Amino acid sequence: MILKEVGAITIDAFFNPKYAKKYGYTPTNFSKGSSACRSAFTRLQSKNLIKQKGDLYYLTTEGQKEAFLCFVKSGKFSQFLKNENKKWDGKWRIMFFDIPEKKRGKRDELRVMLKAVGFKEFQKSAWVYPYKVPNFLKELLFEENIKPYTRLITTTSIEYDKDLKRMFDLDKT
Repeated sequence: MILKEVGAITIDAFFNPKYAKKYGYTPTNFSKGSSACRSAFTRLQSKNLIKQKGDLYYLTTEGQKEAFLCFVKSGKFSQFLKNENKKWDGKWRIMFFDIPEKKRGKRDELRVMLKAVGFKEFQKSAWVYPYKVPNFLKELLFEENIKPYTRLITTTSIEYDKDLKRMFDLDKT
């Protein structure tokens, strides 16, 4: 995963003035020693998103997932994926899911990921995609908390797929 390469980070890395200013934080209202900064880190630690060792902070596994999801939601992730050279192999990937209401957050996360990758909604809980599914999405699907509610099917044949080919601009192939 992209964020695993970051490793240890400091408060300065979290709140680099060059970037913090962009989001309305200034050194006076969000400096290292400020109560806003301390409470932000306390919240991140209480949610088990970061761990502290001395002056360094580490993203936990849960923190890495949360940061990755924020990256996906930012819209920059889809731009990153668009740069991939996608060539259709003649196979359709169909994602079915029926995630219970009590796990609504996971269901919403899955929809965000599917859209970011480029899946198109075929029916309410059925999504279709003509390219190989990225590994990070497969990892998400096989997490224990949603695995029993999802199915990923790869097929070479869907009767009357002209509309799907048009949807993905594949009708020239």
